[in-house]
Amino acid sequence: MRLSVVEQPICNPAFSRMHPFRSIMYACTESVVENGKIVSLSVDTISGALGIVNSTDALGTSTCYITIDKEARNMLIVNYWDASIHVFRLDANGRILEHRSKYDPNKGRSMVAKAGLGFGDRVNHSENDASAQAERQADPHSHAIILDKFFGRIAYVPDLGSDTVHQFLFDPDAGTLTPYGSFPSGTPGKTALGPRYIEFHPTLPVAYVINELSSEVAVFVFDKEEAERMLVSGSQADAASMSSTGPAHFQTLRLVQNISTIPGAWPRSKNTCGRITVHRSGDFVLCSNRGHDSIASFHVERFSNPPGMLSLATIEHVHGETPRHFAFDPSGQWLICANQDSDSVTVFRFNAGRGEFTKEGEAYDVPSPNFVCPIDSRKYRKLTQANL
Repeated sequence: MRLSVVEQPICNPAFSRMHPFRSIMYACTESVVENGKIVSLSVDTISGALGIVNSTDALGTSTCYITIDKEARNMLIVNYWDASIHVFRLDANGRILEHRSKYDPNKGRSMVAKAGLGFGDRVNHSENDASAQAERQADPHSHAIILDKFFGRIAYVPDLGSDTVHQFLFDPDAGTLTPYGSFPSGTPGKTALGPRYIEFHPTLPVAYVINELSSEVAVFVFDKEEAERMLVSGSQADAASMSSTGPAHFQTLRLVQNISTIPGAWPRSKNTCGRITVHRSGDFVLCSNRGHDSIASFHVERFSNPPGMLSLATIEHVHGETPRHFAFDPSGQWLICANQDSDSVTVFRFNAGRGEFTKEGEAYDVPSPNFVCPIDSRKYRKLTQANL
């Protein structure tokens, strides 16, 4: 593969996602002072060349996450700064079509915090004292949206501003999200959790939430029977009677564990978490620390009670500053880390038996890298040929 840069600049593409069946990549731009854009890009699986297919207004500021539903008919996105959540329709070829619905956790209220205009300034993500936390949690801030892995009908949205995970019933035919309550993203009653991302285990009924401000992973068990009851009873009238900020009427995720991502001696006021992911084997969960500048690797305990709880394997320095994001290559043998504040990308060899990883070669110079999106070119070539 050769290096490819799109001819038309894309301002601060902070998140990207591959279409599940087409060689199309979606990228969203991130700005707190103007609406983001979602851009669809064709990917040449031979040369690596990218080409802009189409784009749309994200209808909110600081666009930061994209999810494609199970049948690739809808795109669900969140805007961090104004917290809005949107659904767009996709056509059979992966083009972004019309806007279908919006949900606003802030209910139209003005944001307490005001966006600055310091375009050249970088946020210091290692500063996490009480003042920084109060500013970041003055408003709701939707940070991600995922669908449950069993039905693809329950959407979860970590809200960094409210220390909760919002739960929605997703209707793929109507393209709507109906609120079905919220629950704490960690220990009930604890403040300054700051949920950022949530990921499901590939085979176990378990979800992992990375709490950015408390530097913890929260482990939740997915209650499939409760989820089925929620789907069966999911009428618009029932949902309208529930508060989107109160206790969840249907508790489909149940907290079973919290575990720290940093050593006990390191002050939590000097760290925030970034990415969380589950290794393709399902044997390890990894998350990044910004401030401690490390990646923590946890064993997934398949025979714990309940299965899926975590124990620490290792915490390793990333040889850079502020590891905002990292990802495994399609084989799961290589870990690629984007170090935002040292303008570098580091590569590690991952030991899938022990969950440990070692740096390979020299770091790559990349200005302010903030996302890694590996593409399995062989998979997408086969899919492209099958769809011809």
